[in-house]
Amino acid sequence: MNAHPDHLEHPAQVVPFLELFYDLVFVASTMVISNEFSHSANWRVGGTCALMFALLWLLWFHTTVLMNVERRDDLGQRGLVFAQMFMIFVTTLAFVDSDIADVDLVGVGYLIAVLIVAYGHHRIADLPDPVGGWARSRRNRLTVAGAVVFAGILVPDGIDWVLYAIAIALLVLPTSFTSWRGRPVPPVDEHHLAERAALLTLIVMGEAFVKSALVISSGSITGWDMIAVAVLFVILFGLFAAYFDDIPKAGIRAGDLSAEVWLLAHLIMQLSIVALAVGVSKYLQIGDGGVPTKAVVILMVAYAGIFLGLALIGEFSRRSHHAELLTLRLITAALAVAGGVV
Repeated sequence: MNAHPDHLEHPAQVVPFLELFYDLVFVASTMVISNEFSHSANWRVGGTCALMFALLWLLWFHTTVLMNVERRDDLGQRGLVFAQMFMIFVTTLAFVDSDIADVDLVGVGYLIAVLIVAYGHHRIADLPDPVGGWARSRRNRLTVAGAVVFAGILVPDGIDWVLYAIAIALLVLPTSFTSWRGRPVPPVDEHHLAERAALLTLIVMGEAFVKSALVISSGSITGWDMIAVAVLFVILFGLFAAYFDDIPKAGIRAGDLSAEVWLLAHLIMQLSIVALAVGVSKYLQIGDGGVPTKAVVILMVAYAGIFLGLALIGEFSRRSHHAELLTLRLITAALAVAGGVV
């Protein structure tokens, strides 16, 4: 997708209420998944929760890019959005329910959600190129990803993870690669894309406030709690400034791949912000043994991931002199790792 402002297909528009409503399901899903990790904070559960968040995030990614290219708010589009929200919610609950938790059951829910997104692209496949050609290519890839997920449901456990990995690769691979074979790539509404990314970033940042408040309110409030919350506020306000004072204003670099990779880079940062919320909640649960080691490790990984994500996002901005910021962000990520190790 070409992100240069001279190639915008239509003037920038405000994000419609349908997309804002769509984001609500990610408020619930993010909280449920982070709670699952908080209750069983080990590397296996953490990796599985991170994978689940990434899979749901990719549904948001494909839906956001679709709405960016062709913005609709008719009855059919609302039905598809509501159906997708329902499947995301049900799939998340199936993932965390210890009584029914099963990879295949989660796979079925995710398969239906992917096919719903694919059908959303099918609805605009008959439009003139470049939109029609782009929609057909993306529809076909989503359908193939759904077929691979379905195959993973049918094969025995163990082999299915290979197929799920292939499906994830199909979902992550930018559709814009098809332009290398001469296929048209539609232009992007840069303002819309930046606003959508910023709104989801605010949602995951808000989750850190909510999670900390729930942990503190579950017991008596101590002076240590207030110090930890003050530090959390400083971190989040610093993150707010680091992102919102720079990323939306910097724009997106021109190029067929830039817009999608710019948006995909937000996955690293937003997943790390969720991990930050979990780390702070574990940090607040101080017992006689002092600060839990798990909390330090989670906070280290989260802080490093946030600045690695910011560095990658910045690499696909239009800023002419970004080497200094890139260096600063990479150094900050390295310091986070060093601080956690020490």
